[in-house]
Amino acid sequence: MEKSTPARRLLSGAIGWGPSLSSGSVQGIRVVPLTSKLKLAAPPLFFCSLPKRAIGFSFPRGTEGRLLGFTLLAATATVSVLLGRVFGLPGVLAMTWIAGGTTYLILHNSMRQGLAFVKPNCHACRLHPIIEEHEAMHLDGESSEEVIWAAAKRKYTYEGLHLGGDPNICSWCPIAKRLKEN
Repeated sequence: MEKSTPARRLLSGAIGWGPSLSSGSVQGIRVVPLTSKLKLAAPPLFFCSLPKRAIGFSFPRGTEGRLLGFTLLAATATVSVLLGRVFGLPGVLAMTWIAGGTTYLILHNSMRQGLAFVKPNCHACRLHPIIEEHEAMHLDGESSEEVIWAAAKRKYTYEGLHLGGDPNICSWCPIAKRLKEN
């Protein structure tokens, strides 16, 4: 039996992913703006947000997320103990700070509500609902960017969203660039 993912449901027309961008929230996920405080709490989020085109991202969910989370938890504990022997408490705290926050986020994401992160300027953008829907598809198991973008291009157009003359859309916005590629 084929696994049902948001992209497959979208392609079959089961969800209303139409031109209306007023939805505001996708069921089952929480989109969090990636603030400086959050990057400080979980340093790997800083590196995930460095590429300009990475406007939204999330960690794996389900079995894959749990496996990754528990593996990272075990690795963090092991390295913390080893650093503790050499550097004492500062080594343990450093390792816990570097990997512990991300471990928590991955485990929370895989066992509770899905979390997606979005850059602060993109969080306020009028295209934010598209980012939410895109990340919801990833969180529901669709890993292929091509499948997700193909589904988005069936529903949205560059002209239909009036992206051409909108001064509020960033010149580097990957959504506008992808939709313009048709």
